[in-house]
Amino acid sequence: MTAGTARRLTFSIVILTFNRGHLLKRLLDDLRSFSRSGAEIIVVDNASDEPASNFTSGYPDVVTLRAPRNLGAAGRNLGFDAARGDVIVCLDDDVFGLSTDALEQLDRIFADAKVAAVNFKVLEEGTGRVVNWVHHREIEKFADETFDTYEITEGAVAFRRNVLRDVGGYPESFFLSHEGPDLAFRVMNGGWRVIYSPALNVTHSFAPEGRKSWRNYYFDTRNTLWLAVRNLPVGYGSWTFFRQTAAMFFYSIRDRHFRWWFKGAWDGLKGLPQAVRERRKMSRETMRRIREIDSFRPPLRYVIRKRLSKSGSMRL
Repeated sequence: MTAGTARRLTFSIVILTFNRGHLLKRLLDDLRSFSRSGAEIIVVDNASDEPASNFTSGYPDVVTLRAPRNLGAAGRNLGFDAARGDVIVCLDDDVFGLSTDALEQLDRIFADAKVAAVNFKVLEEGTGRVVNWVHHREIEKFADETFDTYEITEGAVAFRRNVLRDVGGYPESFFLSHEGPDLAFRVMNGGWRVIYSPALNVTHSFAPEGRKSWRNYYFDTRNTLWLAVRNLPVGYGSWTFFRQTAAMFFYSIRDRHFRWWFKGAWDGLKGLPQAVRERRKMSRETMRRIREIDSFRPPLRYVIRKRLSKSGSMRL
């Protein structure tokens, strides 16, 4: 098949929602043009108090799935399993502004057969500043650059469906926090790339409904240990674990959530046997790429300055 007649990729948009029906309706209105363009839209209701189907009934082209309970980030896996498109675009229910031009951009990006996941550029609604920056680079220098990463902005990312089929989805045991790197490590270990591209822009409205203030202190602390044990060599994993856990310790003291840091550390230790059973060996090439990504980490003075003005966690 020549380049001029190459088949265009097909797309599925998977939306995870929990107790934010009004925002879900706004997002579905935002995505009407995608339905007309042939993209499949799947809503995964993470066991909301009021079923999401009450809000999606007016959208006949939208497929609505309901989880048996709140699965956290792993609720997206239900959408992955149901999706039929070559590419799965994942959105949170408070992420807007994805244009139909994004599908053309994704066609272009996924022309590189090694690219398996593309993180979007996320802008704060109202201000336009770059937010949700989990990548290990200075935001001021790299927000408008394309680069490899092992972080995933779960509510603003696109995957090759066949890669998810091969490596699996998000770990259900994590619930939330660090499920992105866990998936990215598996993708990279399969020989594919995870990238960030500023060519794809969305806006985040930061809706607080259904979200608890303590959750980052607990889940970040617990899952940092599990992430290291499941994926990384002992030496590198220990360095990663202690760096992140120490940072969360100071965050928890500063923000008066130490009890949740302690509970996260305790539950992380209790879950070690399962994490060990799920451990996988990273290839030398994968570890080389992980170290290369980590070589771009900002200097300590930059990180300290950013942390002093931010509640909750910030990836190091």
